[in-house]
Amino acid sequence: MSEALSLLPSNGVLVELSGQAPSPSKDFHQFTISTSNTIWRTWNITLRNDYRRLNPTESRQPAEDFAYDERLQFDVRRVFGNNTLEYVKNLCLGQIDYLARLPTPLLIYLVSFLELEDVASLAQTSKQFYEVCNNDSLWERIYEVHCDTVTDEMKSLAEQLGWKKMFFTNKLQLQVMAHCCRSEFYIKVSYIL
Repeated sequence: MSEALSLLPSNGVLVELSGQAPSPSKDFHQFTISTSNTIWRTWNITLRNDYRRLNPTESRQPAEDFAYDERLQFDVRRVFGNNTLEYVKNLCLGQIDYLARLPTPLLIYLVSFLELEDVASLAQTSKQFYEVCNNDSLWERIYEVHCDTVTDEMKSLAEQLGWKKMFFTNKLQLQVMAHCCRSEFYIKVSYIL
């Protein structure tokens, strides 16, 4: 369990969200969830000149109490949506998504063992996994697994195209591109000489 806890931030903050309440309200809200408590902050925005009513408010409570606070759950749902509310409830109950907290190189290594259809599905789950599933290092690993040999010429072409595009380009197109790159190289060398 101590290895899993090391994946959590040192300050204990699991999620920090901020956003504006839906119309007609213009109030701004911040919601912070840590391993021990939740903090809900509100800045009331109004066009009136009544400065006494503009003081920010803050509500702190233990993370475990969030599951029973219907008013705060209503506010979170109203400002951030139902999916965020469910995610936050799970965090407060100790159900932390450690997979999303793994370092990117380790995620790339793990994703490289998935089938291509699974990589495409995983890319649709979150922004983080979209970036991991479209990472050039991942596609270089996938290319090396699925192709017989990787020559230096192929590597230089992949630097220009990207490994993902190289993987999905058929062999005939790659041969034409490699020939064009060789031709451009010879033209540049002859121009320099």
